[in-house]
Amino acid sequence: MSTPPKILNRLLEWIIDYKERENLTGDFAEVYSDIVNESGYVRAVSWYLFQICKLIPVTVIESLIWSITMFNNYFKIAFRNLRKQKSYSLINISGLALGITVTILILLYVRAELSYDSFNVKADRIYRLERHNLRPDGSLGGSGNSLAPSFTPILEKEFSEFEHIARLFNTQTRVTYNDKSFMENNIFFAEYDIFAIFTLPMVEGDSATALTKPFTVVLSESISKKYFGSEDPMGKSVEIFGETFQVTGVIKDTPVLSHIHFDILPSYLSLRGYGGSYNIKDDYFLGSDNFSDNVTYTYALLAPNADPDDIYSRIPAALNRNVPPITKSNGEVVELGKVVNVGLRNIRNIHIRDDGETDIEPTTDSVYITLFTIVAIFILIIACVNFINLSTARAAKRAKEIGLRKVVGAVRSSLITQFIGESIFLSFLAVLLAIIFTLLIIPYFAAFTGTELNFNLFSDPFALLLLLGVFLTSGLISGIYPALYLSSFNSASILRGEITKGTKGVLFRKVLVVFQFTISAALIMCVGIIFKQMNFMRNADLGFDKENIILIPAEQFIRNNWKDFKNNLLRNSNIISVTASKRSPSSFLDDNPGFDIEINGKVLKTPCPMPHNRVWYDFFKTYKMEIIAGRDLSEKYATDDSLAYIINETACKRLGFANPNDAIGIPIQPYGTTKGTIVGVVKDFNYETLRNDIIPIVTYIGGFVNTVSIRIAPNDFQKTIDYIREIYTQYNPGSDMEYTFLDDKLDALYKNEANMMEMFGYFSFLAIIIGCLGLFGLAAFTAEQKTKEIGIRKTLGASVFNISYLLSRQFAKWIIIANILAIPAVYYFMSDWLNNFAYRTEIGVSVFIVSILVSLVIAVVTVSIQTIKAALANPANTLRTE
Repeated sequence: MSTPPKILNRLLEWIIDYKERENLTGDFAEVYSDIVNESGYVRAVSWYLFQICKLIPVTVIESLIWSITMFNNYFKIAFRNLRKQKSYSLINISGLALGITVTILILLYVRAELSYDSFNVKADRIYRLERHNLRPDGSLGGSGNSLAPSFTPILEKEFSEFEHIARLFNTQTRVTYNDKSFMENNIFFAEYDIFAIFTLPMVEGDSATALTKPFTVVLSESISKKYFGSEDPMGKSVEIFGETFQVTGVIKDTPVLSHIHFDILPSYLSLRGYGGSYNIKDDYFLGSDNFSDNVTYTYALLAPNADPDDIYSRIPAALNRNVPPITKSNGEVVELGKVVNVGLRNIRNIHIRDDGETDIEPTTDSVYITLFTIVAIFILIIACVNFINLSTARAAKRAKEIGLRKVVGAVRSSLITQFIGESIFLSFLAVLLAIIFTLLIIPYFAAFTGTELNFNLFSDPFALLLLLGVFLTSGLISGIYPALYLSSFNSASILRGEITKGTKGVLFRKVLVVFQFTISAALIMCVGIIFKQMNFMRNADLGFDKENIILIPAEQFIRNNWKDFKNNLLRNSNIISVTASKRSPSSFLDDNPGFDIEINGKVLKTPCPMPHNRVWYDFFKTYKMEIIAGRDLSEKYATDDSLAYIINETACKRLGFANPNDAIGIPIQPYGTTKGTIVGVVKDFNYETLRNDIIPIVTYIGGFVNTVSIRIAPNDFQKTIDYIREIYTQYNPGSDMEYTFLDDKLDALYKNEANMMEMFGYFSFLAIIIGCLGLFGLAAFTAEQKTKEIGIRKTLGASVFNISYLLSRQFAKWIIIANILAIPAVYYFMSDWLNNFAYRTEIGVSVFIVSILVSLVIAVVTVSIQTIKAALANPANTLRTE
């Protein structure tokens, strides 16, 4: 007897129902054999294929009808269970919805942070040029975000890979138009190439010519409306630095997700002759001799195939070809390319930093991005674990349903399909609720983070894919274990009133609860450590008194009338001291042009890096800094405004003076100044952020200042501020005085850490809530499993407290285990985070003890709600039920 080909036989078996499979395949085989004998093999195969093709539509239709019927049946059962167990369903769905909401918000925030500067069409080719200071062995000894102006002409000449280079000089100053006058921060004197580098669409004007002439300016749309309202700004004039600038263009506002925001762009050519100078051969901003003052942010557009690493390796040789070497006092000749290089940083790597440094605007440490992504994933897993625990805890309620289904022929695969389908259905409801939560919360979350967050399912593919991914992930993760667990029940045992598999999943559920609270405990510990470090920085001894100091911009009219302005302020008894400086403490000391110092008869040229701090009289007095050797700068000494210098303790040590008094009288000449002597040594103070070590500093009178510091008495703040404002308007009528308190400015240095602490606090709170829901579910399951035991114990005289203690004890043990498991990981990662700070707190054991106590109390309270309910039940009813 001839048999059909195996492949055709298997195809037939696949498309027909298993109940009819044996009869049909046998009949088809007989007919096939007869046709082979009568008409041949080809005719038989053709007939067999034709029969299969006829069966396919019938099979598809029957399968579709059956699937719809089963789906309808499963949907009714799922909906019926939701309606019968309203409280359980509400907890289950809301817990999962909360986890999905938090996950979506965090991932939207991470997406926004990673999207900075992507609005620039050529973002992949835009690089910022930064200063790299090199050690004698050629390794990187330090870096800065800015660059001295004279590097740019050399780079333009030597490297064809730079299609465009533009220098920017950022300043804060007052801008005036008629009777309108505002202090502006985002002013960038820019070269015309800026429009060829950044994507800054012009609303009015021509980007090719708008900044090619001095004393021209381009405004953003919002600034244009601020000054000119509905008037056409083109051709009108505004006053900046006491000079008249003509408006030659208006650009669209820079997008929120940009590391730099261009409000006002005066022409860089307008800076000719402006600013200080050091050994001038040409001009400070536009000449060829300023390689020391890193006062410009410099951006370049690279050619499409240019290699930044290759350019970086060739820059030192280019510098050596164009800049004469420096001869030290010992005769050693040092080439510029051996002490400095120009780094290239892609603009998409400016906002997200590995080094945690500050920039033109606040940046985000890449560690936080990784951390928040992990937190999002963990919170979603916690929500899914919570769903699993609640589902398995209620398994006994569905035991008879499962047993009856198995008796009437349901196979395990169909039960698994049913329960996973129910899980996905609940997940779908949770997603709908999460969408509502997200839409309600996102405006507040965006305002809190200061980031632009978009969540539009109809226009944003990322949001749609994110939601779909979270939906499928949560549905499958949440449903797989309950489906396998529930479908594994033995039908005969179920119908006898036993659930033979009910205790085998206990260990797994314990692991899930421990895992949940390990994450929650870790978050609590992290928040505690961050709070401890923030509190340490707020209360650290900075080497000066930061309280009760008001800072105002040192505008041109203040600099021109400084003595009168200062004396008028000091007439108020609540104003203790007044000074001015190029930067206030909390700023970064970028000026490091070098210096000559004569020690033991030998003149040394810049034996160590030492930034120059330019101040006016009473600086150390105003900040209550301690002079530990020599004297303060004073108007009593006629030459102190040009020949007197003060260094800090760190500078003394770097210069080789074991005793600060040994430095007094030593001749010194910071480049760009006249030769004088060291008249005093100030006790070390933290001019910069506590992330950085204290560096050598030389301070002297003179030069450009931009900040006025006013120490006031700690009473009648508002009256004192009103008085300062009154004096201010006497010199500049019609203008508003902008001010800030120094302690607020210092706190702003740690805004990222403060935001991170607050966000971690919220996430920890939500993770604990979701985890407690899972714990509540497991407590409910345990109470159900011990119903008979509880009834017997109560009958024998056990109190409610004894029973609650008995049931709660094991949960407390799990929580303690979870905290112990969290400690090593938290200690490792948070120690690494603390290493970003030169001055940091110790982690200590108190953080871990508090975390254990907090999570233990929360867990015990959560479990007690269920255990007390079980303990209060009437034993007669529970034993009769059993």
